[in-house]
Amino acid sequence: MRTMESLRLDDAIEDILITLGKQYHLIRLLKNSRDEQGLFLYLVLERQKANLRWPGTTSSSIEADLSV
Repeated sequence: MRTMESLRLDDAIEDILITLGKQYHLIRLLKNSRDEQGLFLYLVLERQKANLRWPGTTSSSIEADLSV
């Protein structure tokens, strides 16, 4: 977040994707009820079996059901 602020980017990070030889690691930033970021959802997917469209929709539904 600080990097984006220092670059004066008027946008928000939704997901961070890390690709390894055999896995995808997807980090989804979550907001709390006060619209503040501070939590994240971390998914690890097998690259051979993963469909990269699936984690976004699944993480969005998890985020909607999650209460902290």
